[in-house]
Amino acid sequence: MLRRVLGPFKEFGLVAGVLYLIDRMLRSVSPRLGLFVYELMVQPIASKPMLPANLTKNLRFAEIGRGDPELALMPAREDIKAARFDQGARCLGTYRKDKLIGYIWFSFGHHEEDEVRCDYELTAREQSVFDFDLYVLPEHRMGIAFMAIWHGANEYLHQRGIRYTFSRLTRFNLASRRSHAHLGWRRVGQAVFLQAWAVELMLADIHPYVALTWSPTQRTRLRLAPDALLATAPAPGQAARPPTRSAGEQPEPKAGP
Repeated sequence: MLRRVLGPFKEFGLVAGVLYLIDRMLRSVSPRLGLFVYELMVQPIASKPMLPANLTKNLRFAEIGRGDPELALMPAREDIKAARFDQGARCLGTYRKDKLIGYIWFSFGHHEEDEVRCDYELTAREQSVFDFDLYVLPEHRMGIAFMAIWHGANEYLHQRGIRYTFSRLTRFNLASRRSHAHLGWRRVGQAVFLQAWAVELMLADIHPYVALTWSPTQRTRLRLAPDALLATAPAPGQAARPPTRSAGEQPEPKAGP
């Protein structure tokens, strides 16, 4: 029993451990009660490839559009996928010998969160995207699929003049946090959402800092800027260092429509 209580503190630290236990207790009362603890991140887009040519010779990258058969392989609900296209999001598929091995989604200019009532606005609209729901198909998780997806995404975005990609990470997903750290990510903000039936309370360290909504038509807006990355920007063309990952380690898919 003591090990179960102390486990979250050892894994997440004091503050995050307390938040994790609060979330577990709330969800035991009702599935409509809970905490969402987010870290908002930004990553540079480099001009150099992330994988050597010998590892990419059998890879192909292509957009997956509305109505494409590959959409049936994605675990998200059909209404969620439709909502993503409705807000202008694009999906980039990674193929090995014409077989889909994974994908990643991008929103341009802004992104509508689907777990809580929050929209992310990108201040550098012409140079930024918001990435979400990076997913490796289960049968391909023992190889280089994760890095292959990022290799293709980096190339795809660089060709379109994109310099920064933003994302939100769940604070309790340690595998995803480790991967992002090795990819050169920097934190631009933190936010905690308390969800209590129809009411949502947000506390954040970026404007507007505090927000309260009580209707599905009300949405909080967070503006994301690449300032944290600009302070430590790599030289032009410098690629991020590939992450060190255990065999089969899979970050939690990034949510959102």
